[in-house]
Amino acid sequence: MNLKYRQFHILERELEAFTPMHRVAFAAACCERLYPHYDILLRIVREEGWDGEDLFRIALDEIWQFLAGKKVDVARFRQLYSDCDQSYPSDYENVDTPEGQRAAGAILYTLELCLDPTVQQTISVVEEIHETLFEYIDYLRCQSEDEYSEDISHEELVEIVSNHPFTVREMAKQSEDLQRLQETPTLTAKFLQWLRTSSENGGKSLLDLS
Repeated sequence: MNLKYRQFHILERELEAFTPMHRVAFAAACCERLYPHYDILLRIVREEGWDGEDLFRIALDEIWQFLAGKKVDVARFRQLYSDCDQSYPSDYENVDTPEGQRAAGAILYTLELCLDPTVQQTISVVEEIHETLFEYIDYLRCQSEDEYSEDISHEELVEIVSNHPFTVREMAKQSEDLQRLQETPTLTAKFLQWLRTSSENGGKSLLDLS
């Protein structure tokens, strides 16, 4: 299996063969690679005086507990979604970041996925990763003195993003996770631990930010 950037039809085909819980597990692993961006945002807004609780981390942890067998009813997931959505520090737009927004969005999508584990809902989580890569790599390109004034087409930019080391690594990780999930019909505690910790990247995000 070899996923490519923005080739969602391949991902869709793979996810169709998954059980609902396997889809949630794949999405949760994706969220772990995005979460450090939200953590960065929290550190910034807390310096500005925001004192809210990190409910997104709590929600993601509870998703992993759900995957491990904890019984979580529909009302609890809906409450987690509502609490997270309302806790996002939107009053601090001057210090907000696209990466932080994408991380929060992915976790919200994954909470919804626990209630409606469809293929499309899973792809919505992955789309947050693809947009994160696109926006950040384009930002890096614009910061380059050699390329700042270069006028390129959208197709050329997509090609740049597709071949960037961050993207290549992320697509390889998604491919690996899908393969391992296919080979693991039962989500054991040991496997879930691997799936969760193999996304840690030394505490850094998929963009090597922390």
